[in-house]
Amino acid sequence: MYLEHLSLTDFRSYAQVDLPLEPGVTVLVGANGIGKTNLMEAIGYLATLSSHRVSSDAPLLRFGTDRALVRARLVRGGQTTVLELEINASRANRGRINRSNPVRARDLLGICQTVLFAPRTWRSSREIRPTAAGSSTSCWSA
Repeated sequence: MYLEHLSLTDFRSYAQVDLPLEPGVTVLVGANGIGKTNLMEAIGYLATLSSHRVSSDAPLLRFGTDRALVRARLVRGGQTTVLELEINASRANRGRINRSNPVRARDLLGICQTVLFAPRTWRSSREIRPTAAGSSTSCWSA
């Protein structure tokens, strides 16, 4: 599976961004504070419905807005899946799969699969942590 396209509306610092991607490794390069981590956070949020940076959804919404939209086009084999997640300030988040009728956000769980390595996940010694799905995640520093 790979992420073919990412689109964000009112997510963190982005009013609107469309990012086409290709299979293989993608490297985001730029000055501090331009939004590289925001892109990764959006992908991670779509996969897990939680942020690795904050405990509530409010900081994910661009200042002055009451909702954000994360849209991703995933390719697995020859099949394309479009996921949309609407993050709302004052009501439940909603999702869509392949532009269907709105579904509960949690119905998107498991469709987009990610592995996150972030500065806060590295520890000085090896650590095994259980995940929500019951599997485990290994983190270590070299």
